[in-house]
Amino acid sequence: PAMASIDVERIPELEKAVEAHCKAGTHDIDGSLALLKLYQFFPDKLKADIVAKVLLMALMRLPANDFLLCTYLVQERVAAESPVSTIMELSDLLERCSFPAFWRLLGEHRDLVAGVTGFDDSIVEYALSVIRISYQVIDVKLFSAMVNSAEVDKWVPKVGRRDGDTVVVELSDDNQAVVKERDDVNAVRLDQLSKAIRSMAHAM
Repeated sequence: PAMASIDVERIPELEKAVEAHCKAGTHDIDGSLALLKLYQFFPDKLKADIVAKVLLMALMRLPANDFLLCTYLVQERVAAESPVSTIMELSDLLERCSFPAFWRLLGEHRDLVAGVTGFDDSIVEYALSVIRISYQVIDVKLFSAMVNSAEVDKWVPKVGRRDGDTVVVELSDDNQAVVKERDDVNAVRLDQLSKAIRSMAHAM
């Protein structure tokens, strides 16, 4: 009981830290997980708006797995209710890289991110990282929709260069098929051959 009392007393402190991180545009994943865990033990102390802020800050860390870690500690009933349910929808769209749909939905719920500094820019950076690894050439209109900005020329230099109605993305190992040279294209490594033989033996 005494330990439980001490844990409960930590909740306001952790909630204040969440608010501070929102204003600073940063995220303390350890603090967030600690707070969500305490909300599980003391559901009567749970504040849905704080959970929402924790999840929004976690989304800002994409492609890191902060959001996934946090969702493991969010109760189903909380996840099914607004505003957390909306954030779950936003996350799903980002997971599928449906950036235009993400920005449309966010536009309908701008109040969600009103107190979260740098949220839009963080998602734009994530969109740019997806573009870097997924495209060699991308239509300017699609590029604009993915970064949610008509100021295409502001963002293009971060991925490549503009060429008329397209954006030419700088080539990298991620966005091109690389054929590795081999000393002997007909050579088969002995260990690979052994594995293949063992697999066939098990299948027989």
